[in-house]
Parts: sequence; C-alpha cells; structure tokens
Amino acid sequence: MEKTNYHHGSLKEEMIEKGLVLINNEGLKGFSLRKVAAMCGVSHTAPYKHFKNKEELMEAISDRVLQSFGECLREAVGKGKGSPFGMAEAGKAYVKFMLEHREYFRFIFFSECKVTVELKEGRFIYKSGNPFEVFDIAATKYLQQFIEDRQKINLFILSMWSIVHGISTLISNESFKYDGDYEALIERMLTLEVK
Repeated sequence: MEKTNYHHGSLKEEMIEKGLVLINNEGLKGFSLRKVAAMCGVSHTAPYKHFKNKEELMEAISDRVLQSFGECLREAVGKGKGSPFGMAEAGKAYVKFMLEHREYFRFIFFSECKVTVELKEGRFIYKSGNPFEVFDIAATKYLQQFIEDRQKINLFILSMWSIVHGISTLISNESFKYDGDYEALIERMLTLEVK
C-alpha cells in the first residue's frame, strides 16, 4: 500500500487509537511514531503535524483513556443519586466500561504506562485526573453515613475497588461466567450492609 504524505482530518484520532494498541502489544520499547504512522498507512513524517515526538503522543493516549474513563464514572455517580450516592452505579459503570474498552483496561492496569494509586499514612495518593478519584469520592460519601474511622473507610473503598476491578478482570479473561445480570450482581455486591 502506498503511503500518502498526509491523511484525512482524523489522523490525530487514529494515531491515538493505533498508538494505544501498539503500546499494549509492544510496550514502550516497541513504541515509535514511525510504527504508529505505518499502522495508520501514512508517511513517517505525517505524525509530526500533530505530535512533536512520541512522548507527546503517549501523553495524548493517556489523557484520552483517563478522561474517557473518568467521564464515564462521573456520569454514573451523577445518575445514581437515588442509590447510595451513586456507589453502585459507579461500580456497574466501571465494569461495563472496562469490558467495552478492553484496550483502555490493558493500558490503565497492565501496560508500562499503568495508573497507580498508593495508600499512605491513612489516605489514598494518586495523580490529578486519575479516575480512581471519582470512585474514592463517591465511596467516601457513601461510607461516611455509617463509619467515622477513616482507616476503616479506606479498607471498604479498597474492598469495593477490588470487587469491581476483580470482576472486570475475571469477565474479561472469561475466567468467570454468570448466567444472570452482571449489573444487578455488582450492585448487590457493592451495597451490602456496612454498619
């Protein structure tokens, strides 16, 4: 296939999506603008119209993944005002998003670019923009109705996160199959009595 000097207006978007696939498949060592350009079917100079270097493209990929996931969780929390501050809705949205966007799931949790959360001196530490923040805030509001001890709240948040992340991983890998409604199952798991 002959490469063109430039591409249609969606090259930037295509580079972000193809770059995500490349990072997940080959890691950072195998990632280059030249390879992404080849995946998009354009010349090796075309990407420079949108990105100065591969680091800028990697940052755009990370921003896209984290913003999409964060928006999904915020929307779920907002819709879930009728449930315990949207906690169950956030959990269901988390699992649904990860199953519908498996490349994002791999990037966030299994690539060299993974997003981390640290529990240190009684609080969760994460970079601004980390989707865990939405989950942390929603869970804290819910749990503060029943629990005053911040350490105990942290343990419940970690348990809830482990539940939704674990179910996402198990379903994604086809290690767990369930003949019922996954969303209803997750809601029941997340709204167990915590008093």
